[in-house]
Amino acid sequence: MTHGPENANIGALQALSESVAATVGRIERSTVAVRGRRRHALGSGVVWKPGVLVTAAHIFGRAPAAASIVTAPDGAIDVTLVGTDAPTDLAVFRLPGTELPAASLAEAADVRAGQLALLVGRSEEGEVTASLTMVNRTSGAWQTWLGGRLDRLIRLDGGVHEGLSGSPVANASGAVFGMATSALSRSYGIVVPESTVSRVVEELLAKGHVARAFLGVSAQPVAVAGTPGQVPGEGEVSSGLLITSLQPGGPAAQAGVLVGDIVVDVEQHRAQSLHDLRHSLADNIGKTVRVSLIRGGLPAQVSVTVGQWPTEARVC
Repeated sequence: MTHGPENANIGALQALSESVAATVGRIERSTVAVRGRRRHALGSGVVWKPGVLVTAAHIFGRAPAAASIVTAPDGAIDVTLVGTDAPTDLAVFRLPGTELPAASLAEAADVRAGQLALLVGRSEEGEVTASLTMVNRTSGAWQTWLGGRLDRLIRLDGGVHEGLSGSPVANASGAVFGMATSALSRSYGIVVPESTVSRVVEELLAKGHVARAFLGVSAQPVAVAGTPGQVPGEGEVSSGLLITSLQPGGPAAQAGVLVGDIVVDVEQHRAQSLHDLRHSLADNIGKTVRVSLIRGGLPAQVSVTVGQWPTEARVC
């Protein structure tokens, strides 16, 4: 004979199971499968707003097609590319002439570690796929390895299953608080938060690209002695950015920056890391900034007119 508490536990698990399945059923109406490189279904997508599809940019490689095919609940649909933003791993498409409902969105600022997270997508044949995990960690705004600013770090407890990059990530009530991607961390699935997705979507819809500051340099942190404006050795040991390569014709090259220079500050903002450099340039597109550096062991300065980040660039 089964005891009462055991029955209650079984009943609670069954109720949880049915609740999760019902939530998946609500979310899946706004999801599609997306065919990426070589026309395989390498990811999922979510209807972010009426007529607008969001998915993960990395599933298309470096050259997204102007049009792609998605598998929706009622079959394949041709969609038109609006634009991609590799630093945040977002690609936006228009969904002409469809009545797929937009997902119900929730603010990612309320997400906490330990909360359940539900990923919902589709297979190439249009079948619903789902993954139940939890939020492993949250923290403040951060920059991806390509310089994209995410308004919040939301890390999942493990990776993103094959085919679910680009899928909506929802809370227990079925409200979507971001998009899942496997491209922004080697160890964990990352959620691009709702506010970041919405911001990038609006910018891509308006301009077809996301504007970011660009110098045209590759650099790595190094220890330097001295402080800005002093000969090395006269101050405490700090850090700077060693220029390892220059984009031909880029803003830094045009300003006379040389390979081997060490950047120590931009407009008196320390440049101890690529994060520091990008932060100091963020609001200066089209403006001329003063860059302090160490060249041949001596302090120097150059004036650089900050450019706009080209989509094919992999430098700062």
